[in-house]
Amino acid sequence: MQPNQSNRKRALICLFTAVAAITTYYLLPASMDELARRTVAIFLVAAIFWATEVLPLYATSLCIIGMEILFLADKGGLARLLPTRGDGILEDQSLNYKVFLASFSSPIIILFMGGFLLSAAVTKHGLDRAIASRILRPFNHHPLMLVFGVLLITAFFSMWMSNTATTVMMLAIISPLVRALPAEDKFHRAVILAVPFGANIGGVGTPIGTPPNAVALAALNEFGLEIGFVDWMLMAVPLAALLLVVAGVLLYRFFPPGKGLVLPPLEKPTEKISTKGRWTLVILSLAILLWLTGKMHGLAPAAVALLAAAALTALGVLRKHDVDSIDWNVLILMWGGLSLGKAMEETNLIGVIADLPIAELQGFGLATAVVVLSVGLSTFMSNTATAIVLIPMVIALVDGRGESPVQLVILTALACSFAMAMPVSTPPNAIAFATGKVPVSALIRSGALVSFICIVVLLLGYQWVLPQFPWA
Repeated sequence: MQPNQSNRKRALICLFTAVAAITTYYLLPASMDELARRTVAIFLVAAIFWATEVLPLYATSLCIIGMEILFLADKGGLARLLPTRGDGILEDQSLNYKVFLASFSSPIIILFMGGFLLSAAVTKHGLDRAIASRILRPFNHHPLMLVFGVLLITAFFSMWMSNTATTVMMLAIISPLVRALPAEDKFHRAVILAVPFGANIGGVGTPIGTPPNAVALAALNEFGLEIGFVDWMLMAVPLAALLLVVAGVLLYRFFPPGKGLVLPPLEKPTEKISTKGRWTLVILSLAILLWLTGKMHGLAPAAVALLAAAALTALGVLRKHDVDSIDWNVLILMWGGLSLGKAMEETNLIGVIADLPIAELQGFGLATAVVVLSVGLSTFMSNTATAIVLIPMVIALVDGRGESPVQLVILTALACSFAMAMPVSTPPNAIAFATGKVPVSALIRSGALVSFICIVVLLLGYQWVLPQFPWA
């Protein structure tokens, strides 16, 4: 798209969004609180901007926080100076601008920041490549074992590292093997697609594996419900393991190896782990151990992440440019989502949402609607943005009936990670597609079926598995 066309498209989207937000504000019932009407308009702007990516996702978050301060806060903002609609009254509503800034210090954001820094250290000192290449070698004896090996190793690293970084690493490791396979043999598609599918599925295994997990846990924390690091893993790791088996079988069936295919040997790793690499390994191992034993010592997961980050920087394992290079944009995106959820809560918009017609859905019907909507939106927009938009609404729907939102919030977060049908669905999909060795049709065909099976498994788990956990 030419620059002028791109600018024109962005301008049209911004104009449409402004008209839609203002129109919605004036069409809402007069009985609604003034600040709730304003919050709906802000929510609409956020949803459209995040869905269309007319601005970078993090830029939209910053705009949303700015609008919340301007339109909703009377202390430090302009809420009382702006005109109200009709009989809109603000006397009984008083918000301080600090409410919207405080979300950036959420324990979940600190947890993710620590995870990003650990990931940066692992990547910088070559631990990921050294470990992954070594543990993949035993799987390189049979095509089916190779597919499962790539899936499992990618999933494991994705539990602790960025999905994007994991995908880049694994594609680099398998690329010599893929190049050595016969060009006419479609089995190379199975090997390549095992990387994004493993990254997407494996990311659900830990709270730091993918941003939708963090969005869900932060929203539940704000609601007064806390799920521990191990509690999440006890629920998510068996789910991920099951889906990895399903994905492996489907990839092998979709892209079977040619008769008599002999797998080329994997290159032996030549990198030696440096002293700082060994320090990284020690710090990472201690962090994982402390996360897994949280109930024994009482340290919060965010505190463990912060201590790990402190050790990495104090020991010089990470330098200033390493800290600068982590995904601060993702943290800002999460900040915007948490702040938007806080605005919905403080303006009582949650109570209004609870009265919507969809709130009439009960049990399995509501769960189905939530999962399908989450996967559908995440197929075409950022899964983090989808979680940010949907999770506050899900909490509002369930809370209005006096029920616990835990199960539906978890379903929403997990479903956001299981949209794998399109190149744009997730960064791992996009990176794998960019290799040029996987046609769109092959990705859609296999990814859509894996996503469908994920939906079925989630809905069965909602009925039979989640209720078995005490926190659910």
